[in-house]
Amino acid sequence: MRLRRLEPVLRRALRGPCRLPAGSTLLVAVSGGADSTALLVALASLARESGLVIRAGHLHHGLRGAEADSDLVHVRELCERLQIPLAAARWDCTARMRRRGLRGEAGLRVLRREFLLAAARRTGASAIATAHTADDQLETLLMRLARGTGFTGMAGMRARRGVWIKPLLQATRADVEADLRQHGLSWCEDASNASTAYTRNRVRHGAVPALLDAAGAAAGRAVERRAGLARGAARLAAELADARRVLARLAVRALDRALAETPDGPAIDVAALARLAPAVRRLALARAWRLLGPAGPDAPGLTARHLTSLGQYLAARSSAESALPWGWRARVECGRMRFLAPSAGAGRPPAAPRRVGGADARLSFRLEPRRSAPAARDSALRRRRRTTPQLRTPA
Repeated sequence: MRLRRLEPVLRRALRGPCRLPAGSTLLVAVSGGADSTALLVALASLARESGLVIRAGHLHHGLRGAEADSDLVHVRELCERLQIPLAAARWDCTARMRRRGLRGEAGLRVLRREFLLAAARRTGASAIATAHTADDQLETLLMRLARGTGFTGMAGMRARRGVWIKPLLQATRADVEADLRQHGLSWCEDASNASTAYTRNRVRHGAVPALLDAAGAAAGRAVERRAGLARGAARLAAELADARRVLARLAVRALDRALAETPDGPAIDVAALARLAPAVRRLALARAWRLLGPAGPDAPGLTARHLTSLGQYLAARSSAESALPWGWRARVECGRMRFLAPSAGAGRPPAAPRRVGGADARLSFRLEPRRSAPAARDSALRRRRRTTPQLRTPA
């Protein structure tokens, strides 16, 4: 069974940003919807030529009653038909979120990710594939633009982030459904996808059609025009991601030159950063925070507001101080910037390890390889390095 529209997209992704070593096991997150159904079917067809071992994972959230039961049945039958082993579980997500203070879609996403990481460890998978498409990328860009974002945010979702890969980001939802219909393949529709309670749904069903109307899309070509808009958004996001990588390399080199060891610890030469182009400067400041700020898997990043504030303080002629997450502060004095930890007990400590189905579901984080700082400060900075999500066997 060959999905002719999707397979070329998958081949390019698996030979490019989503490339995995031959013989790797890949866990596919399958909800039962059109996108994930198509992803599993297409990967099953390409498994041999790609040298991959395919496994599937499905979490029943204990919500949506009979509809969710039907999703699980659909996924099981699909996996049996494709002869792909399935790792499935039924969780009471409402109770789990209540115990941990999680809420809404964000809370469910946390639980899904933890389930999939645990399933990947059990199946020996080295990566987890999700079925995000170009339409999802378009919606993400619009949401980030509405909320306020910078260069990094407008690069959208990445095709690869640690163990997570999104090989369908260059395919549209129209491609997915056309391929499935051509082969008579069914999928499940989640009724909650029509709810206006969620921002993404409001963007999907309200903002995108309104944008197409404003651009003069003919009623008979709405689907075609929407697919074209989604493809354009996916291309733009990919180009911005490439540009960001180039700027990030410049930021790494600039920060290495600006960092110095002092008797009070690592400090940043503000004049060196002030001379950088704004986009490079913001990336350098964000990286400095990751290196010198709070460590741990739950440590927060800096928002656009924080980065703007820090950029302004680089020009300070006298001492200045700015508030940062978790009670940390940035202090500029004598031409140096330092990140100062809160006093004992004032800062938020890293979250305790979570238990998922009896397995420790901690995430670890790793930065992309960077150029070494001079020897005088190298050992101090390496102690603070953090990592991108990796699968780890519980201790």
